[in-house]
Amino acid sequence: MSVETAVRTRYATAAQTPEPALCCAVSYPAQLLAAIPREVIDCDYGCGDPSRYLKPGETVLDLGCGAGKICFIASQVVGPAGRVIGVDMSDEMLAVARRNAPHVAQNIGYANTTFRKGRIQDLALDLDALDAALTAQPIAGLQGYLRAEQIAAQLRAEQPLVADASVDVVVSNCVLNLVEPTAKRTLFAELHRVLKPGGRAVISDIVSSHDVPQALQRDPELWSGCISGAFREDLFLRAFADAGFAPVRILKREATPWRVVGGIEFRALTVEAEKPAAARKPAELRPPIFLQSPIAVQPEGGCCNGNC
Repeated sequence: MSVETAVRTRYATAAQTPEPALCCAVSYPAQLLAAIPREVIDCDYGCGDPSRYLKPGETVLDLGCGAGKICFIASQVVGPAGRVIGVDMSDEMLAVARRNAPHVAQNIGYANTTFRKGRIQDLALDLDALDAALTAQPIAGLQGYLRAEQIAAQLRAEQPLVADASVDVVVSNCVLNLVEPTAKRTLFAELHRVLKPGGRAVISDIVSSHDVPQALQRDPELWSGCISGAFREDLFLRAFADAGFAPVRILKREATPWRVVGGIEFRALTVEAEKPAAARKPAELRPPIFLQSPIAVQPEGGCCNGNC
């Protein structure tokens, strides 16, 4: 089973049947949750709260938005002058988000949130538009495959899912680790592309204390469970710098690991990375200090003590 198939399958199920152990327990402001239907809250999975770092009037892009909880919180933070775009590849999660968007709009008094289907490592390709084009022009065989690639390239150029330099803030909550390794460099380049100069990425994700061995990377359940694809902590920071972000700051780092698997600590981390207003060389980053003392293994499905 491929990484993408494993992730799509597990989150499709989690959209219909809540899976509390899928990621960390996170606390959000009660007054912002009050406007969000229970169905959305029950289908939320994450390891942090990037929405707390947003400002009124900003245009926000949420990568891997799932059922839309962070989007609906962000919509209240940025207010009626702001705008929120959620991107996800799961039809089941998007159905929950889109079904509940009118209810949230009614509860808060305005509508400023939209949901789009796409891969977060390919933010130019609108998968709904591609599906419509291929349905209208059924294809088969090698020539059909090549034609599909042409259609996808045309859509990226003429009708991008997210345009260049079009958002103030990119947020994500425990999703970047779900992208397969070969696409992660492209993922960070896409973050940089869609941000306006001077914009920023605020990303909450699971990082590891050491490289994740191949044996764990071959486990589909651990991939979809935010373990196998976790970035090593220093390399997570370096990936932003390599993509052209500077400065890169740690906003929150959990001292207590969420899980320990095979002696490797996995913990929640929230990072802010700025896209320079003018071209600059990536800043040199100081790697974080890892805990070297033994830490008790957390039980399977444990959480970040509700603080991540």
